[in-house]
Amino acid sequence: MTSDIADSLTAALARAVIYRTLTAAFQPPTDATLDAIGARDGFPTVVAAVRFLNCPAVSIESVTIGSAVLAADYWRLFGHTTRGLVCACETEYGPDNGFHQPQQLADIAGYYLAFGLHPAIDGEVRPDHIACECEFLDFLSRKQAYLLGCGDSGEQLATTAAAERSFVRDHLGRFGRAFGARVVSEDRNGFYGAVGRLLLAFVGLECARLGIDAGPIDLIVRPEDVDDAPMACASADAGEPAPLPFYRQNASAGGRVL
Repeated sequence: MTSDIADSLTAALARAVIYRTLTAAFQPPTDATLDAIGARDGFPTVVAAVRFLNCPAVSIESVTIGSAVLAADYWRLFGHTTRGLVCACETEYGPDNGFHQPQQLADIAGYYLAFGLHPAIDGEVRPDHIACECEFLDFLSRKQAYLLGCGDSGEQLATTAAAERSFVRDHLGRFGRAFGARVVSEDRNGFYGAVGRLLLAFVGLECARLGIDAGPIDLIVRPEDVDDAPMACASADAGEPAPLPFYRQNASAGGRVL
């Protein structure tokens, strides 16, 4: 393996680490998920990934409170409906012409299905939720790392990289900075504010790497419908683990279950 391929593989894994951390952080907290992302120990793996990618410095301190206490901040920010204090679903952002939201939701679902990913059994998270989109990009990053490790620099790798670029351009890159800025504004000195700053910096870095324009930080949330149905998220019970991952890979696609 050449040094260039080794560096590309390591970079893909570093991106996967950050995406996986964001996936876990933007779901209802549990002690298990906090431990999994190194929240008790100062996020050592995330810090190493950020440094390797030369991502702008972001300070994330160890979480010293229990998940039940942190959950209060989570529900205060993101609420039990789609329109919490901070909206976590992409298709709620931007102008609405009556067709925007269903078209965007169908496009997002199409990406997942194209890679053999299907909603997890009893999964309740919307496909355009920030955590779900980050998990998909975690998957694509891991897939690229796997292909590079196998010495595959052909069509599969090119297809995966193209999907990553277009998904960031049309989805996470479009609304992720606006979402992150809102989280920072509402929880400036808290855990979620720190994670929001990580998202802001990382989305900007990824857009620059992929040669695309990053979405505006002031992207508006579209006017609220009268019928604001409860958000299909996870249990409000902080002691009940949220379902992670949100998607599973079809065995017939030849991939592993995420």
